[in-house]
Amino acid sequence: MDRRRIAFIAAGVVLFAGVIGVLRTTGVGEPATATSTSPPPPTSLAPFAADGVLVPTPGPPPDQPAGLTVASGPQRLQLRWTGDAPGYEVRWGTDRPQHSKLITQAVTQIDGLEDERTYVVEVLAVDAFGQRSAPATGSGTPHASRAGDYALEDRFDQDDAPDPTRWRLASRGNCARATPGQGDDGRRLVLTSNCAAAPATLRSRTPFALRDADELGRFVVETDAPGADGELVLDLVPGPVSLVSGDALPPDAVRLRVSTGAGSTSVQVVVPAGTPTEVVRAVPALDTGITHRWELVLRRDGMRVVFDGDVVATSAAVPTWREATALMSVAGPTGQRATVDLIAFDAAEARPPAWVPGPRVDVAVAIEASPPGRVEPLPGVTGGQLRMALLHTDASPEAPSFTASVAGVTVPLRPALAGTPWRPGVAYPVVADLPEEALRVSNGKLAVTVLTGLRLQATHADLELTGTFTGAPPSTERTPLIGPEPELARVEGTVLDASGQTVPEGAAVQRGRMVFDLLLEGRPGATMAGLAGFSVRLDDERVAVVPTAAGGPGIAGRYRFALDTGDLSLGPHMIEVRMFGTSAETRPTSAYIPFFVGR
Repeated sequence: MDRRRIAFIAAGVVLFAGVIGVLRTTGVGEPATATSTSPPPPTSLAPFAADGVLVPTPGPPPDQPAGLTVASGPQRLQLRWTGDAPGYEVRWGTDRPQHSKLITQAVTQIDGLEDERTYVVEVLAVDAFGQRSAPATGSGTPHASRAGDYALEDRFDQDDAPDPTRWRLASRGNCARATPGQGDDGRRLVLTSNCAAAPATLRSRTPFALRDADELGRFVVETDAPGADGELVLDLVPGPVSLVSGDALPPDAVRLRVSTGAGSTSVQVVVPAGTPTEVVRAVPALDTGITHRWELVLRRDGMRVVFDGDVVATSAAVPTWREATALMSVAGPTGQRATVDLIAFDAAEARPPAWVPGPRVDVAVAIEASPPGRVEPLPGVTGGQLRMALLHTDASPEAPSFTASVAGVTVPLRPALAGTPWRPGVAYPVVADLPEEALRVSNGKLAVTVLTGLRLQATHADLELTGTFTGAPPSTERTPLIGPEPELARVEGTVLDASGQTVPEGAAVQRGRMVFDLLLEGRPGATMAGLAGFSVRLDDERVAVVPTAAGGPGIAGRYRFALDTGDLSLGPHMIEVRMFGTSAETRPTSAYIPFFVGR
């Protein structure tokens, strides 16, 4: 059977009754259960091999990483090197290394550092058994970026980022969050989306206004998006939109799309007319978690895409508008986590409208609106604009007319931009101008009903108010997101015959001997949990235990086992790999690889 890979299952949920305190070695190599309230020592495993089982053993320590380079940026250092080890330990500090992390790719970024302070760094190769190489050493000094002459510049380094007077977050339902980072992500913005393919969009309240010059303006973003199989999108839309989904761009909109997948990076400038992008220089595959600078440059003679200072794509398209709404979006197939260090407009001077904090908006879709009940006015508010995105299944060639009931007042809904495509499965942006009498709330919420018999969903609602709100503004304090927890390596197991050849899909292993090829690998860009070792079970009977922390926590690696199948019955069997972290805080995990035994 070719490459049987089954998703991790928390061992505590599947096979371990109760909490496992992975502590100290027992006689058979499995961790014992904690019986003390004192902090447990690191996990260690004793090697074990059943009769007839050949297990891999350590060789010489790995080679030292070569060619270490340290590049400085604002509050960060980027490290790159060469090597073929399955994992690396990166250490850093001011006078000496005081911090460390485990990774599996030969590049990493250290964030949350102090500018103008020198840090020493070390990189050690780690083999499959936790043996360390001699360290490759270097140093670097983060430098603050010089403030630019920008119409808008936000580095998201305040405690309540994003600033509500500057930004609005738009997403489908409750799919996304925008919060200040902490720890390694400190002093920058963290965007997270927990819905597959649903973009998390930041809308600037400051218009992007073109200059009267050969270079009309630049939309600048520094971010580590997109990650693996992700997408980064910069949109400039000449109208009151909060998000643009899919490829149905509103008329005259401009889009920079950067997408990753299959080890490559695609860069496009997209306009509704379909003006093609000319690729000037291919962008290499982007390493996850590494910050890059993207610039969408608008000129009288066309557009340019600048990546880390180099022009990588051009388009002959020229904007026909003078002012637009700027949107930055990130998305991924299983959600996305991205950090944003800078968004800036190198463009004509512009100011956001006065910020009037507003209530929560509750949107329903019905043929008739329910009576509003008891409502209260918003003191000092004189009007507002409601922005929504309507997701539908209607196959009509053109959008129908819509109205909405807002606190019992019926108002027309119009397209955010005339001529926006009306397509099934694509969110359609609409707006409504709200009079003062419609801005009345019940229990702090503004009730909105889209009046239609069509099957549709309001995927997003955004309210911009005018006037002077005299009540207590809502709190803008945001709980910082906790960074992703270190994770154990992922398992890929392959069943081979006695000669080491892969058993074809659907075929059976003959009785006698077989080889089990085990690959433990980390997710690109992820900080890995230390691996104390793993056990291999055949039909729930332990046949091998392999420690992987000879010189410190292991990370990943490749292992081959020779197993005796002479006593196995004909039919299906199961190999289970149980992995244990060196820290008691790391949950053990299991993965399962099925195979068949034949005559």
